[in-house]
Amino acid sequence: MSTLLVLTASCTEIIDIELDSTYQRLVVYGTVTEDSIHHQVRLSLSSDYFSNAPSPRISGAVVELETEDRIIPCYENDTLPGVYLTANAFRGVPEQQYTLHISQVDADGDGAGEEYLAQSRMPTGARLDSIKVNYFQSPFVSGYQVFMYALDPPQRNWYSFKIWKNQELLTDTLSKYAIQTDDFFNGTYIFGLPVGFLLDDDPREAAKPGDTITFELNAIDQSYFDFLADAQLEIAGNNPLFSGPPANIRTNIENGAQGVFAAYSVQRISTVITEEPQ
Repeated sequence: MSTLLVLTASCTEIIDIELDSTYQRLVVYGTVTEDSIHHQVRLSLSSDYFSNAPSPRISGAVVELETEDRIIPCYENDTLPGVYLTANAFRGVPEQQYTLHISQVDADGDGAGEEYLAQSRMPTGARLDSIKVNYFQSPFVSGYQVFMYALDPPQRNWYSFKIWKNQELLTDTLSKYAIQTDDFFNGTYIFGLPVGFLLDDDPREAAKPGDTITFELNAIDQSYFDFLADAQLEIAGNNPLFSGPPANIRTNIENGAQGVFAAYSVQRISTVITEEPQ
Protein backbone atom coordinates (compact mmCIF):
# COMPACT_ATOMS: atom_id res chain seq x y z
CA MET A 1 0.00 0.00 0.00
CA SER A 2 2.80 2.45 0.87
CA THR A 3 4.46 1.81 -2.49
CA LEU A 4 1.23 2.69 -4.30
CA LEU A 5 0.94 5.94 -2.39
CA VAL A 6 4.50 6.92 -3.27
CA LEU A 7 3.95 6.19 -6.95
CA THR A 8 0.68 8.11 -6.97
CA ALA A 9 2.23 11.11 -5.28
CA SER A 10 5.20 11.14 -7.63
CA CYS A 11 2.87 11.51 -10.63
CA THR A 12 1.17 14.64 -9.27
CA GLU A 13 2.48 18.01 -10.34
CA ILE A 14 0.88 21.43 -10.46
CA ILE A 15 1.33 23.10 -13.84
CA ASP A 16 0.61 26.78 -14.33
CA ILE A 17 -0.53 27.58 -17.85
CA GLU A 18 -0.08 31.16 -18.96
CA LEU A 19 -2.70 32.28 -21.46
CA ASP A 20 -1.64 35.41 -23.32
CA SER A 21 -4.08 38.19 -24.02
CA THR A 22 -5.13 38.77 -27.61
CA TYR A 23 -6.71 41.66 -29.45
CA GLN A 24 -10.38 42.36 -28.76
CA ARG A 25 -13.03 41.32 -31.23
CA LEU A 26 -16.60 42.42 -31.69
CA VAL A 27 -19.08 39.79 -30.45
CA VAL A 28 -22.53 39.82 -32.08
CA TYR A 29 -25.72 37.97 -31.26
CA GLY A 30 -28.75 38.97 -33.31
CA THR A 31 -31.96 37.25 -34.37
CA VAL A 32 -35.04 37.82 -36.51
CA THR A 33 -37.96 35.44 -36.00
CA GLU A 34 -41.58 35.00 -37.05
CA ASP A 35 -42.76 36.37 -33.69
CA SER A 36 -44.20 39.88 -33.76
CA ILE A 37 -41.59 41.48 -31.50
CA HIS A 38 -38.92 44.16 -31.42
CA HIS A 39 -36.05 42.07 -32.79
CA GLN A 40 -32.71 42.67 -31.14
CA VAL A 41 -28.98 42.67 -31.75
CA ARG A 42 -26.52 42.51 -28.84
CA LEU A 43 -22.99 43.90 -29.23
CA SER A 44 -20.06 43.39 -26.86
CA LEU A 45 -16.30 42.91 -26.88
CA SER A 46 -14.42 39.66 -26.35
CA SER A 47 -12.46 39.30 -23.10
CA ASP A 48 -9.64 37.12 -21.77
CA TYR A 49 -10.41 33.51 -20.81
CA PHE A 50 -9.85 34.02 -17.08
CA SER A 51 -11.44 37.46 -16.90
CA ASN A 52 -13.91 37.78 -14.01
CA ALA A 53 -15.49 40.99 -15.32
CA PRO A 54 -18.55 41.11 -17.60
CA SER A 55 -17.73 41.55 -21.27
CA PRO A 56 -17.68 45.25 -22.23
CA ARG A 57 -20.81 46.35 -24.07
CA ILE A 58 -20.66 48.38 -27.29
CA SER A 59 -22.63 51.62 -27.27
CA GLY A 60 -23.05 54.19 -30.00
CA ALA A 61 -22.93 51.78 -32.94
CA VAL A 62 -25.05 52.11 -36.05
CA VAL A 63 -27.08 48.92 -36.48
CA GLU A 64 -29.45 48.22 -39.38
CA LEU A 65 -31.40 45.28 -40.74
CA GLU A 66 -31.91 45.17 -44.49
CA THR A 67 -34.46 43.17 -46.48
CA GLU A 68 -35.09 43.07 -50.22
CA ASP A 69 -37.24 46.21 -50.06
CA ARG A 70 -36.40 48.19 -46.93
CA ILE A 71 -33.84 49.16 -44.31
CA ILE A 72 -34.86 48.79 -40.66
CA PRO A 73 -32.79 50.81 -38.15
CA CYS A 74 -32.12 49.41 -34.68
CA TYR A 75 -31.85 51.77 -31.70
CA GLU A 76 -29.86 51.21 -28.55
CA ASN A 77 -31.96 50.48 -25.47
CA ASP A 78 -31.96 53.32 -22.94
CA THR A 79 -31.33 51.05 -19.96
CA LEU A 80 -29.44 48.12 -21.53
CA PRO A 81 -26.15 49.26 -23.10
CA GLY A 82 -25.15 47.24 -26.16
CA VAL A 83 -28.71 46.01 -26.86
CA TYR A 84 -30.17 47.37 -30.11
CA LEU A 85 -33.87 46.95 -30.91
CA THR A 86 -35.99 47.57 -33.98
CA ALA A 87 -38.21 50.61 -33.45
CA ASN A 88 -41.36 48.67 -34.35
CA ALA A 89 -42.43 45.11 -33.78
CA PHE A 90 -42.78 43.00 -36.92
CA ARG A 91 -42.90 39.37 -38.02
CA GLY A 92 -40.03 37.91 -40.00
CA VAL A 93 -41.00 36.34 -43.31
CA PRO A 94 -39.92 32.77 -44.20
CA GLU A 95 -37.69 32.49 -47.28
CA GLN A 96 -36.71 36.17 -47.01
CA GLN A 97 -33.07 37.12 -46.63
CA TYR A 98 -32.05 39.49 -43.86
CA THR A 99 -28.76 41.39 -43.84
CA LEU A 100 -27.28 42.86 -40.67
CA HIS A 101 -25.11 45.97 -41.04
CA ILE A 102 -23.02 47.24 -38.10
CA SER A 103 -20.81 50.33 -38.34
CA GLN A 104 -19.08 52.99 -36.23
CA VAL A 105 -17.52 50.35 -33.97
CA ASP A 106 -13.87 50.56 -32.92
CA ALA A 107 -13.43 47.04 -31.55
CA ASP A 108 -9.64 46.90 -31.94
CA GLY A 109 -9.10 50.31 -30.37
CA ASP A 110 -7.06 51.80 -33.21
CA GLY A 111 -9.22 54.90 -33.44
CA ALA A 112 -10.83 53.92 -36.75
CA GLY A 113 -14.39 52.64 -37.01
CA GLU A 114 -15.02 49.23 -38.53
CA GLU A 115 -17.98 47.83 -40.43
CA TYR A 116 -19.43 44.33 -40.09
CA LEU A 117 -21.98 42.41 -42.13
CA ALA A 118 -23.91 39.15 -41.77
CA GLN A 119 -26.69 37.50 -43.76
CA SER A 120 -29.31 34.89 -42.96
CA ARG A 121 -32.24 33.58 -45.00
CA MET A 122 -35.17 32.44 -42.87
CA PRO A 123 -35.99 28.77 -43.67
CA THR A 124 -39.51 27.39 -43.81
CA GLY A 125 -38.79 23.90 -42.43
CA ALA A 126 -41.21 21.17 -41.40
CA ARG A 127 -44.93 21.69 -40.87
CA LEU A 128 -45.60 20.90 -37.21
CA ASP A 129 -48.60 18.61 -36.73
CA SER A 130 -48.81 17.64 -33.04
CA ILE A 131 -46.86 16.48 -29.98
CA LYS A 132 -47.33 13.71 -27.44
CA VAL A 133 -46.02 13.52 -23.89
CA ASN A 134 -45.53 10.01 -22.45
CA TYR A 135 -44.25 8.91 -19.07
CA PHE A 136 -41.22 6.61 -18.94
CA GLN A 137 -39.15 4.83 -16.31
CA SER A 138 -35.67 3.32 -16.42
CA PRO A 139 -33.24 2.01 -13.79
CA PHE A 140 -31.52 5.43 -13.84
CA VAL A 141 -34.06 8.16 -14.64
CA SER A 142 -37.80 8.69 -14.99
CA GLY A 143 -40.11 11.41 -16.22
CA TYR A 144 -42.04 12.49 -19.30
CA GLN A 145 -40.71 12.37 -22.85
CA VAL A 146 -41.91 14.75 -25.58
CA PHE A 147 -42.44 13.44 -29.13
CA MET A 148 -42.91 15.56 -32.26
CA TYR A 149 -45.09 14.78 -35.30
CA ALA A 150 -44.45 16.86 -38.44
CA LEU A 151 -44.03 16.75 -42.22
CA ASP A 152 -40.46 17.51 -43.33
CA PRO A 153 -39.97 19.09 -46.80
CA PRO A 154 -37.60 17.50 -49.35
CA GLN A 155 -34.78 20.09 -49.09
CA ARG A 156 -32.19 19.69 -46.34
CA ASN A 157 -33.13 21.44 -43.09
CA TRP A 158 -31.68 22.20 -39.66
CA TYR A 159 -33.81 22.52 -36.53
CA SER A 160 -33.70 23.61 -32.92
CA PHE A 161 -36.19 22.69 -30.20
CA LYS A 162 -37.50 24.53 -27.12
CA ILE A 163 -39.80 23.30 -24.37
CA TRP A 164 -41.96 25.17 -21.86
CA LYS A 165 -43.75 23.86 -18.77
CA ASN A 166 -46.67 26.06 -17.77
CA GLN A 167 -45.17 29.01 -19.72
CA GLU A 168 -41.73 28.63 -18.10
CA LEU A 169 -38.97 28.07 -20.67
CA LEU A 170 -37.00 24.98 -19.59
CA THR A 171 -34.46 25.01 -22.45
CA ASP A 172 -33.07 28.39 -21.37
CA THR A 173 -29.36 27.53 -21.37
CA LEU A 174 -27.05 26.52 -24.19
CA SER A 175 -26.42 23.10 -22.63
CA LYS A 176 -30.17 22.33 -22.77
CA TYR A 177 -30.69 23.72 -26.28
CA ALA A 178 -31.47 20.80 -28.61
CA ILE A 179 -30.52 20.90 -32.30
CA GLN A 180 -31.14 18.36 -35.07
CA THR A 181 -30.59 17.94 -38.80
CA ASP A 182 -33.18 16.18 -40.95
CA ASP A 183 -30.60 13.74 -42.38
CA PHE A 184 -32.54 10.72 -41.06
CA PHE A 185 -36.06 11.84 -42.06
CA ASN A 186 -35.58 14.26 -44.95
CA GLY A 187 -38.72 14.68 -47.05
CA THR A 188 -40.85 12.30 -44.94
CA TYR A 189 -43.48 12.45 -42.22
CA ILE A 190 -41.81 12.58 -38.80
CA PHE A 191 -43.75 10.08 -36.72
CA GLY A 192 -42.91 10.62 -33.06
CA LEU A 193 -39.38 12.07 -32.98
CA PRO A 194 -38.09 12.40 -29.38
CA VAL A 195 -37.40 16.11 -28.83
CA GLY A 196 -37.08 16.51 -25.07
CA PHE A 197 -37.34 15.16 -21.55
CA LEU A 198 -39.00 16.36 -18.35
CA LEU A 199 -37.06 14.50 -15.67
CA ASP A 200 -38.53 13.74 -12.26
CA ASP A 201 -35.28 14.49 -10.43
CA ASP A 202 -35.10 18.07 -11.75
CA PRO A 203 -37.34 20.41 -9.71
CA ARG A 204 -37.91 22.72 -12.69
CA GLU A 205 -38.66 19.93 -15.16
CA ALA A 206 -40.67 17.55 -12.95
CA ALA A 207 -44.18 17.46 -14.42
CA LYS A 208 -47.54 16.07 -13.39
CA PRO A 209 -50.98 15.58 -14.92
CA GLY A 210 -52.62 18.94 -15.54
CA ASP A 211 -49.38 20.68 -16.53
CA THR A 212 -49.31 22.36 -19.94
CA ILE A 213 -46.30 21.47 -22.11
CA THR A 214 -45.46 23.72 -25.06
CA PHE A 215 -43.05 22.68 -27.78
CA GLU A 216 -41.37 25.14 -30.15
CA LEU A 217 -39.91 24.07 -33.48
CA ASN A 218 -37.42 26.45 -35.08
CA ALA A 219 -36.21 26.01 -38.64
CA ILE A 220 -32.70 27.49 -38.59
CA ASP A 221 -30.05 27.93 -41.26
CA GLN A 222 -26.81 25.93 -41.35
CA SER A 223 -24.65 28.78 -40.04
CA TYR A 224 -26.74 29.05 -36.86
CA PHE A 225 -26.73 25.26 -36.48
CA ASP A 226 -22.92 25.21 -36.80
CA PHE A 227 -22.58 28.03 -34.26
CA LEU A 228 -24.74 26.20 -31.70
CA ALA A 229 -23.01 22.86 -32.26
CA ASP A 230 -19.55 24.42 -31.84
CA ALA A 231 -20.57 26.36 -28.73
CA GLN A 232 -22.04 23.25 -27.09
CA LEU A 233 -18.85 21.32 -27.86
CA GLU A 234 -16.77 24.04 -26.19
CA ILE A 235 -18.95 23.84 -23.07
CA ALA A 236 -18.91 20.03 -22.86
CA GLY A 237 -15.26 19.61 -23.83
CA ASN A 238 -13.73 17.12 -26.23
CA ASN A 239 -13.90 13.39 -25.63
CA PRO A 240 -11.69 11.37 -25.56
CA LEU A 241 -9.14 13.25 -23.47
CA PHE A 242 -6.51 13.43 -26.21
CA SER A 243 -8.75 14.85 -28.92
CA GLY A 244 -7.56 17.72 -31.07
CA PRO A 245 -7.26 21.22 -29.65
CA PRO A 246 -10.37 23.43 -29.49
CA ALA A 247 -11.03 25.74 -32.42
CA ASN A 248 -12.82 29.05 -32.72
CA ILE A 249 -16.58 28.74 -32.88
CA ARG A 250 -17.80 29.17 -36.46
CA THR A 251 -19.51 32.47 -37.23
CA ASN A 252 -21.31 34.14 -40.12
CA ILE A 253 -20.21 37.65 -39.11
CA GLU A 254 -17.74 39.10 -41.63
CA ASN A 255 -14.62 41.19 -40.92
CA GLY A 256 -13.27 39.15 -38.01
CA ALA A 257 -16.11 39.42 -35.50
CA GLN A 258 -17.43 36.52 -33.43
CA GLY A 259 -21.00 35.44 -32.69
CA VAL A 260 -23.91 34.87 -35.03
CA PHE A 261 -26.84 36.50 -36.78
CA ALA A 262 -29.80 34.22 -37.45
CA ALA A 263 -33.25 34.48 -39.00
CA TYR A 264 -35.45 31.51 -38.13
CA SER A 265 -39.09 30.44 -38.35
CA VAL A 266 -41.14 29.58 -35.28
CA GLN A 267 -43.98 27.09 -34.71
CA ARG A 268 -45.46 26.25 -31.31
CA ILE A 269 -47.97 23.70 -30.12
CA SER A 270 -49.17 22.80 -26.62
CA THR A 271 -50.70 19.82 -24.88
CA VAL A 272 -51.89 19.07 -21.35
CA ILE A 273 -50.42 16.05 -19.56
CA THR A 274 -53.08 13.46 -18.85
CA GLU A 275 -51.03 10.28 -18.36
CA GLU A 276 -50.46 9.36 -14.72
CA PRO A 277 -46.99 8.10 -13.72
CA GLN A 278 -47.01 4.32 -13.47
